[in-house]
Amino acid sequence: MKKTQNGFTLLELTTVIIVIAILVIMATSYYEHAIENIRKADVISLMGTEISAQDRYHLIKHRYTHAWHNLDTAPVQVRKAYPENPFANGKENTIFFTRGKKANGEPRQGFQVYFEDIAGTWYMTADRVGSTKYGYTLVRPFNTERVYCLPTNQNDVSITICTDFMGVDSVEELPEDPRHLASSTDENDDD
Repeated sequence: MKKTQNGFTLLELTTVIIVIAILVIMATSYYEHAIENIRKADVISLMGTEISAQDRYHLIKHRYTHAWHNLDTAPVQVRKAYPENPFANGKENTIFFTRGKKANGEPRQGFQVYFEDIAGTWYMTADRVGSTKYGYTLVRPFNTERVYCLPTNQNDVSITICTDFMGVDSVEELPEDPRHLASSTDENDDD
């Protein structure tokens, strides 16, 4: 009588393990990219909402504000100014961390979002924080709907995020930081 053996060879098992490992690596990459796109979309939505709130504040007070707690649509975490707020800077609520901070004071993976007045032009800026992999800044001037993506780390991931976001093929085609354009225009006016 012939005896048959059921089972897998070492080569078959190795092949299946390699295929599964490749699929897991690909899925993880796509998952991280999807999460980053969600974080970016959330902060861009926040920028639009808060610039509209700044416009309403400007109608009443005839000026803009750096403080989140002065705005009628501020996120819950920064609606009241109080010390030791892990979502703010600890003094006034002028910086909002989208995911707060860790116990050691380091920001969690997300954005630090704040308002800037450069040479009389106001901007809302969101710096990507809490990660060494991602390093970019989103900037939206108050007077436009356009959001600029500026890589702050010259790594492939950050550059790819910004070139994809801005719809260009290379880092050389990325537009200049609008905050630098405003400050250089102001310096040229002084000459």
